[in-house]
Amino acid sequence: MAAEPASIVALLDKADAFAAKGEARAAVSFYQAALESAGGLRQLDPGMSTRLRAAQSFIEARLRNFTRALDGAADELDPADVSGSLRLRHALDIVKGSREIYPQQPAALYYPYLAQRQFFERDEFDWHATVEAATAEIRSELIALLADGADFRPYVERSPNRPARDFHGLNDNRAWTALYLWKDGQYVPEVGERCPVTTRTLGKVPLSRIGARTPSVFFSRLEPGAHIPPHTGMLNSRLICHLPLINPPGCWLRVGNETRQWTEGELLIFDDSIEHEARNPTGELRIVLIFDIWRPELSPSERKGITSIFNAIDQFRAVEES
Repeated sequence: MAAEPASIVALLDKADAFAAKGEARAAVSFYQAALESAGGLRQLDPGMSTRLRAAQSFIEARLRNFTRALDGAADELDPADVSGSLRLRHALDIVKGSREIYPQQPAALYYPYLAQRQFFERDEFDWHATVEAATAEIRSELIALLADGADFRPYVERSPNRPARDFHGLNDNRAWTALYLWKDGQYVPEVGERCPVTTRTLGKVPLSRIGARTPSVFFSRLEPGAHIPPHTGMLNSRLICHLPLINPPGCWLRVGNETRQWTEGELLIFDDSIEHEARNPTGELRIVLIFDIWRPELSPSERKGITSIFNAIDQFRAVEES
């Protein structure tokens, strides 16, 4: 139907008829169509405006009833099944319309058939306790660097051989800065040698090693009030790990449709190919140690194959630019 008053009235009449017969689902479909059509009109007469408000109220009431009907499904949750309970709760939220679906959207390589998981639980990784146990010593190394005026650089810096594109206002922005121990797969000795505990501890972790690309290991500094806007990372073949070192209460990380707060000394592990953002709403500095690891599902041969893909890309570019 065209978006004109007569067609909207017809949709509303049809919806009212279904509502009178108790066919709420059918009524909602016609009420929604009427509201969508009315959105294209600049002016509505008072009578139609009243009917459209009633249509919206009907839709909202039906959604409340639908949500209440689903609430009982949560009774089937087994408190001991932590991961299963999380999946079921989120599935219910998606059905209710209160939780969006966020797919993996890596910028450089999409590796197929990996589970779409936003956060991974730290106790899924047998090395997590080793890293967390070193938190105090790693923090001491960080504080020594800060005391010496370590050169934290903007996490996003303009490249002279690329068009000037502003990454959500973060280009050369010192609100979010980094101090690297490994950058683009290369060890940074002037920092790493001053952090022997950090370096030794991460030697026990399956870092994602891809030639001149990963790992990236760095202290990530977020200034008071700073916000890292929603974005996605480069690869879905890795996971990002955060070890909070200086963390005023209230700082948070959203990955997809789930938001968590950091707790000092406890790892947060997530898939950064899913849209994510972070904020430090406090008046204090927040610093976490960030490093990337291989997805645990990947076999040794797959890891080698992914590395070969990027080695081939880098070799092609080197020849092209020579």
